[in-house]
Amino acid sequence: PLLEKYRTKYRVFNDDIQGTGCVTLSCMMSAAKSANKSIGDLTYLCAGAGSAGLGVCSTLVDGMIVSGMSRSEAMKKFVVLTDKGVLGKADNKYNNPHYNTSGKSYERELKWANSQISDGTGLLDAIKQFKPQVLLGLSTVGKLFNEEIIRTMSSYCDRPIIMPMSNPTSRTECTASEAYEWSDGRAIVATGSPFPPYHSTKLNKTYVPSQCNNMYIFPGLGLAASVAGVTIITDKMLYKAAVACTNMLTTEEIDEGRTFPAIHRIREVSHSVACAVIEEAMNEGLTTKITPVKLKDLSLSDYVRRKMYYPQYVPLLDARAT
Repeated sequence: PLLEKYRTKYRVFNDDIQGTGCVTLSCMMSAAKSANKSIGDLTYLCAGAGSAGLGVCSTLVDGMIVSGMSRSEAMKKFVVLTDKGVLGKADNKYNNPHYNTSGKSYERELKWANSQISDGTGLLDAIKQFKPQVLLGLSTVGKLFNEEIIRTMSSYCDRPIIMPMSNPTSRTECTASEAYEWSDGRAIVATGSPFPPYHSTKLNKTYVPSQCNNMYIFPGLGLAASVAGVTIITDKMLYKAAVACTNMLTTEEIDEGRTFPAIHRIREVSHSVACAVIEEAMNEGLTTKITPVKLKDLSLSDYVRRKMYYPQYVPLLDARAT
């Protein structure tokens, strides 16, 4: 509510909602590309309906809308679960737990109710009925994605996209190695917690899971806002930031199973994200410090690079030692 109240008036950014959503959109674009699909071709099951979970789903929907899909069509591609099960149609099959409440109201969450599945349906049954190609974990429930869940998903999906995003490691829905092992090495994996590479002896291949971390987005976004004096952060800017991050992946990184560039390239990623955000901000007329005219003969890329901070210090000599 606070974000919606102020985001069109002031330069505000909610990293838990917008940052997580944006970095997940980038991750999904990368994963979809690896599966030879677009994000609009996929169906999604999100375990977790808190601010992060719904923020991720909203950003993915916004990304589909930018690519030409209607909002209602995009939202039909999602099934969202709370701790009471699926947000679905009120057909009394499971006593409609999100509708028949005497305590907490689920008015906000029920905007995501999917009419194709009964309200209160459990995770495994939801997978069997809805057959999602993407499994998003934002529940903070450790081990929620067990072997049966992942093997069931892998039985109908050639390249399941599995993203246990919860932190810390003790609350992650499954580990990267479990996702690879239980999918027989076919899963495209990104996680919220860092995990080591996984070597499949069966396939004689090493997979490198990417950590879907907001650090790939917010430093570049903040740099853009500071350098260009961006007045407000729009959805289109977030979309452009996600695309810029995805476009930084190399062929080698994709072959390793990554959905994000290697961490040692994070400054390059931040630079690319900043340039993409500023370019969109200028297109929308929302910059106060720079314009295409002010840049003159200097490219936007060079201008942003000049404004980046480099923590390199001249060594200090102790005069008493000389």
